[in-house]
Amino acid sequence: AGPVWAVEKGTPVTLSVRVVDAVCLLPTGLIGEPHRECAIACDKAGVRMYLLDEKAKVMYAAMADGPLKDPNTLLRAHLERKVTVKGDLYTGPGGLKVVAVKEVHPM
Repeated sequence: AGPVWAVEKGTPVTLSVRVVDAVCLLPTGLIGEPHRECAIACDKAGVRMYLLDEKAKVMYAAMADGPLKDPNTLLRAHLERKVTVKGDLYTGPGGLKVVAVKEVHPM
């Protein structure tokens, strides 16, 4: 038997978020279009992108909607831009919020 949090079903969600590079956002505050080229470079280096709900001040880790998939695939064209994301929300240990991304639409 696996951990309890590993067997929960995700909750379908639609979020209005900005696709962010947390490696630069958290320590330096870099965000948005001026930071886009750096986020593209971080993506190429394998950095996982996050989803920032600027209004609610909540950040979600992005994951693919299945195993052995690149979690940034659907987000790549939208780095540091605002989008609507549809997917399944999971809550992990310590309250970590993770979205299995199924659809991404520009705002």
